[in-house]
Amino acid sequence: MGFVAVPVFLLAGCGEDSVELPEVPDVELPSPDVLNEQLLEGADGVAKILEQEYQLTDVGEVDCPAELALEVDCTVTVAGQEKTVTVSVLNENGEFEVSPPE
Repeated sequence: MGFVAVPVFLLAGCGEDSVELPEVPDVELPSPDVLNEQLLEGADGVAKILEQEYQLTDVGEVDCPAELALEVDCTVTVAGQEKTVTVSVLNENGEFEVSPPE
C-alpha cells in the first residue's frame, strides 16, 4: 500500500491581520518649460530654498544634472564646502522640495 504526500501551504498575511499599503499618487515630470536645470541652478531655485527653509546664509554655486527625473541629486557649495542635496519633484506644476545638505 502506498501513500500520497499532500503539500500544505501557509499563507502569511492573509485574513484580518493583513496590512493594506497606501496608494502612491502618480507624479509626472513637468515639461522642461516649467522645470529645468537652469531654474534649479538659478537664483529662485535650490539656493533660494536652502536660504529660506534651512536658514543657510552662504549658499554658492548649485550644479544639477541636465536631465531631470522625479528625484535628482544636486551639488551645492555651502560656506565654501561642497554638499549634496536631493531635489524631489512634487507635481506636474514644477513644485519641488530640497533635502538638507549633506
